[in-house]
Amino acid sequence: MNKKVKIGVIPAAGDGGRTGYLSDILPKCLFPLYDKPIIHHAIDNMTKIGVEKIVIPTYFKKERIFEYFEQTKKDIDAEICLLSLKELPKGIALSIESAESHVDEPFIVILGDDVTITDSLQPLLDLFFSSRAVAVEAVVKEENREVIKRTCSVKLKDNSQIVEITEKPENPKTDIRGCGVYVFDTEIFRYIKNTPLTPPRNEVEITNTVGLVARDGKAYGKLLSGININVNTSEDLFRAWHAVRQRLVKKK
Repeated sequence: MNKKVKIGVIPAAGDGGRTGYLSDILPKCLFPLYDKPIIHHAIDNMTKIGVEKIVIPTYFKKERIFEYFEQTKKDIDAEICLLSLKELPKGIALSIESAESHVDEPFIVILGDDVTITDSLQPLLDLFFSSRAVAVEAVVKEENREVIKRTCSVKLKDNSQIVEITEKPENPKTDIRGCGVYVFDTEIFRYIKNTPLTPPRNEVEITNTVGLVARDGKAYGKLLSGININVNTSEDLFRAWHAVRQRLVKKK
């Protein structure tokens, strides 16, 4: 029997400033992705693997996010818990940490700008439980080095254990890219508290938190089957929109 996680966290506090005029209207998590916004696709990925409660930290244009879920909550097969943050967290790790009081067991995180098209995220859970990990991150093989340079590179040992992970590497050493999908034990909050601010943005990067976990031999990467796009630019959103459309059209 497959083990499950019941709690999900979707950090959705950022503004998406590199994606053009849309960020003047909407928070990035609500950018349209064919039939529904980015965040709703993340929710679908969570409910498919049995997540029952989803915590969503919000800040930028948070009233829009509250309005969206007021209109759609009846269509979502999970409890939605919206957090209204008083200030923008200094990094994704701190956005995740803001959900700590709502999390008391292993949980899955999908970033609010992550687009993952795959049959199921269950393989991440299977690796998490079988390896007794503190952190498991979804990874993909990435042919475009420029994409790795603006995301993160991951070096794996024996095809699963993370031995090196680098945020926005100037010279990527591998063709493995980390994705915005993670499974964490609650011990991750201790690691977040021990993660220093990183220049030049002076933020607490979740990549660096995973790096601390990797030093203790408790971080793993799971190669995803399917498509993963981190929406940082208008071009990323365009590619993601068409990828989702193609997937849905094939199902018809």
